[in-house]
Amino acid sequence: MYYAGPHVSCYRAVSLPDGAFAGVRCVKFANLVHCPDQEGVAFVWYGEAAEPAGPSRQFGEAFVTGATRSGSATLTAHAAALVGNGERDEPFMRLRFQLSSPPPQVPTRLTVTGDRHEEWTLVPDGVLPDHQPLRRHIERGGPRLNEYGVRKDDGTPGVGVRCMLSSGSWLGAGRWLELTYLHLGTYIGDPRGPVRFSASDIAAGNGFCLFVPWGELSVRTDAEHGPSVLRASGAWSESWQLRRAARGWEPDPEVAHLRAFS
Repeated sequence: MYYAGPHVSCYRAVSLPDGAFAGVRCVKFANLVHCPDQEGVAFVWYGEAAEPAGPSRQFGEAFVTGATRSGSATLTAHAAALVGNGERDEPFMRLRFQLSSPPPQVPTRLTVTGDRHEEWTLVPDGVLPDHQPLRRHIERGGPRLNEYGVRKDDGTPGVGVRCMLSSGSWLGAGRWLELTYLHLGTYIGDPRGPVRFSASDIAAGNGFCLFVPWGELSVRTDAEHGPSVLRASGAWSESWQLRRAARGWEPDPEVAHLRAFS
């Protein structure tokens, strides 16, 4: 049984061509629900599946753009597979999401087109009895993700990884005080102005499940080292050191400017 937890929205994904179960998708909503009148991150998601070809994990982000604000029900998005932790590799994905309901509602259904054709259905209680969580051993993001190593600045024991695409949102995993964690982090607001960060733990297979409210976490480029080091402060005290930059793709021009860090 898979339980996503109380701090993310859980979706059951099926393949549109044949209706086969395609995995679980844990979604953290940002501007789509909280600031639908502003361009920026609509939502981010973590997905996983256990298939005969091998386990797979993905991290993705969708965007509110000028077209969305003008009434379009379609979101531009992209996603990359996590590799290096026992997963099978998959190509970079350029996607479109069709919404079942207008902002600021949480959609009960999301239709995915582009490099994947799937339908995601909201699971209100976050429980998927037909999926067992993959082992929570994530130390690498893979070549299509910006991969940061984590150092705790407050002296508490902990290690981790932060995996980013283009916006500055991230998927985080690691250990803190001997407990494992997996979380989604993103921000609300227009990334060209002030934004408010938040992070939500994904419960399945983790030692604890927490939530950092919007604005109680700050992530900034280090003034001395530039974009290769990010500093998290507020709810956390951490330094994120870039250890591998993403390669092999560029964001869609429509969303390339929507990023929190230059």
